Amino acid sequence: KATVSVLYWKINQGEMKMQLFDFTKRNLAANADEIKKEVRSIVEEYSGRLDVIRKRGEGFDGTFGALAAADAEASFRSITCVLPSLTSGDQEARKASAEAKQELTLMWSSAYSCPTLYKALQAYKENCVQDALDEQDVRLMDVTLGKFRHSGAHLPTAAREAFLVYNTVASQVGTQFEMNINEDVTTVEFAPSELDGVPASFIAALPKTPSGNVAASIKEPVRLPIMQQAHSSETRRKMQHATQTACGATNGPLLDKILEARHQAAVAAGYENHAEYMLRTRTAGDLKTATAFCHEMLEKMQKKLKEEKEVLEKANGGKPVETWDVAYLVEKVKKESGIDTEALKKYFPLKQTLNRILSMYADLLGLVINEDPALPKWCDDVLTYTIRDLDSGDHLGSLYFDLFPREGKFGHQMILPLAPTFTGCRPACCYMGNLSKPEGDEEALLRITEVTTMFHELGHVMHCLCTQSKYSILSWAWPMVPWPGGVEQDFLEVPSSMFEQWALEEEVITQLSGEVDGKKIDLETVKKLNEKKHELDIVALYAKYYAMAVADLRMHSVAKASSQAIYRDTMKELINVTLQEDAHPAASWYHPVFGYDAGYYGYGWAEVYAQDLFVDFKQKGLFDKETGRKLRRTILAPCATKSAPTMLHDFLGREPSQEPYCIDLGIAG
Repeated sequence: KATVSVLYWKINQGEMKMQLFDFTKRNLAANADEIKKEVRSIVEEYSGRLDVIRKRGEGFDGTFGALAAADAEASFRSITCVLPSLTSGDQEARKASAEAKQELTLMWSSAYSCPTLYKALQAYKENCVQDALDEQDVRLMDVTLGKFRHSGAHLPTAAREAFLVYNTVASQVGTQFEMNINEDVTTVEFAPSELDGVPASFIAALPKTPSGNVAASIKEPVRLPIMQQAHSSETRRKMQHATQTACGATNGPLLDKILEARHQAAVAAGYENHAEYMLRTRTAGDLKTATAFCHEMLEKMQKKLKEEKEVLEKANGGKPVETWDVAYLVEKVKKESGIDTEALKKYFPLKQTLNRILSMYADLLGLVINEDPALPKWCDDVLTYTIRDLDSGDHLGSLYFDLFPREGKFGHQMILPLAPTFTGCRPACCYMGNLSKPEGDEEALLRITEVTTMFHELGHVMHCLCTQSKYSILSWAWPMVPWPGGVEQDFLEVPSSMFEQWALEEEVITQLSGEVDGKKIDLETVKKLNEKKHELDIVALYAKYYAMAVADLRMHSVAKASSQAIYRDTMKELINVTLQEDAHPAASWYHPVFGYDAGYYGYGWAEVYAQDLFVDFKQKGLFDKETGRKLRRTILAPCATKSAPTMLHDFLGREPSQEPYCIDLGIAG
C-alpha cells in the first residue's frame, strides 16, 4: 500500500528486526488513558534501547545508528501522545496529552544530556574511518554530538545537573503556559451598534449573550474583521485591550519564571545568557549579530515609517493615530485606492483556493497531490491528502488540514509535524489553521491576507513532505513537538517565506481566483494588489515585528526579566508605541516559549534569504519547472542533512544578499 512504508531495520537488544511504519495505524484521537499507556510504553522502550548502546554499543550501527533508530521509532509513536493537546475537544485528553508531551521532552532531554552515552558516541567518532560512511552518516554524527553538547552532556557533573534542573523547570512551566493559551476563551461583549461597519452576516454569526448583545472572541478570525471594519475607535480599543491582556494574570508570572530558569541554565552551561546559548546553534551565531540585524532593518525603515504614519494621520482627519486604529485606517486607505479586501473574498472560496495552491506547488516541484479520505482523522472537518513523486510515483507523505477554530484547539496558525522522515517512514504533517468560519450555509471565503498565509504555511508543508533523510533527527521538525530534528531555527522560515512571495504576483492571482457570476477578478484589481502589496506594511507590520524581535532578544539576555516591562519599554523606545494600561502581549505570545526563544528575529532573517531565492523565479518564470526542481533538490529535500549556508550556496551559487529584500519593502538605499 502507498501508505505503508518500506522496510526499516531497527536495532533491538543486539538483533536486527524488520519494522514497518504505517501511519494509517496511528491513533490520532486518543483518550486520556490511551495517551498515558502509550507514553509509558514509549519511554520504557526508548530507555531500554539506550541501555543497550551504553553497555555494548559498537561500530556505527551499534552507536549512532542505534540511537537514530531509537529516536526514529519514538518520534513516530509520539504523535498519539502529543496531538490531542492541540486538537481534542476532551479537556482530560488535552491535559493528559500536555503532560505526555512534557514527559517525552524530558525523556529526550535526559538522553541527550547523558555523559556516558555522549562518551560512547564521541569515542566511536574519534576512531572511526569516515570514508566508510556516506554524507548523511557523517552529518548524523556531527548533528548528534552537537545536540549532546548543547544539552550539557560534556559539562562537569555539578554544572550538568544544574543545567538539567533549570531546563526542566523551564519546560514544565512552558507546558502550563501553552495550556493556558489553548484553554483561553476570552470574549468581548458588544452591543450590535458598537459593531457598526462590520458586515451584518458576520455579527449575526457571533454567539449571543443573555442581555441580547454578542460575544466576540479575541481569536483572529473574529478579532481581525472587527479591528479592520468597526467604525468605532472605542470598539477597536476594547478588542485590542482584551487581546493584549489575555492570560496576563496567569502567564505573565510563568513567562518570567521561564526566562529566569533559562538564564540560570545557560549560565550553568558556560554562557553569558540564554540568547547567547541559543544563537550558537543558528546561522546568526551570536546575540550581537542578531540584535544588529534587527536594528539595521529598523533604521532602514525609518523614512518609510514616517511617511506611512503621515498617510494614516491624514486618513484619520489629522488626528493622532492610536495603535488600535491602525488596522482600520490601513483598510480605509486601501479601499480608497481601489482595493476592498472584504469584497475580494468572494473570489477566494476556501476549498478551491486550497486545491489550486496545492496544484501550483505540485506542478512546480514535480509532485502529485490528491485527496485521500481513507487516512485516519481526529475530527470530521479535517481534510486529508496524499503526496507522491510525479516521476516515480513513490509515496512521499501525508497532509492534513484542520482549518477552523473550535473550543480547546490550538489558537494560531502552524504546521505540526505528525511523523518524521527516516528510512522506512514517510513524513506526515498538519496545517493547523484558524481561518474564518463559513457564515451560515455559505462556503468559507478567504481574505487576501489568509490567502497569503496559506502560501506561507504550505511552504512549510512542502519542506516537510519533500524531505529525503535517512535519519529522523535530520528531518523536518520544530520544538512544538518533543522529538529532536529540524534545520537551524533561523533557516526554518526560508522556504515558507519564499513561497509566500507568490501570493500577490499578478500571474498567480489570475490563476488562483475563482469566478463570480461568470467573471474573474478584474485585471486592474490584480495589478493593484501586486503594486500595493506592501502598502502601509511598515507601519502596520514590519516595524512592530522587528521591535518584538528585539524585545525577545532582550528578555533572553538578562538575569531576571520582567517580560511585561521589557516588551512595553522596547515598543516605546524603538517604534514609539505606548501600550494600553496593564497590557501584557507577551503573556499570550507562543513564539518565545516554543522554539523561537531568542529567535523571533528568525522570520526577518529568513525572509532576507527567501527574497534572494525568489529572484531566480522572477528572472526565469514563476512556474519554471527547472528552477522548481532545483529548489526541491537543493533546499527542500536535504532539510537538515546539510547546513543552511551549504543549501543556500547550492541554490544561489553565491553568498546571499539583503538587497532583494530591501528593494521589495521599498527601504533600499
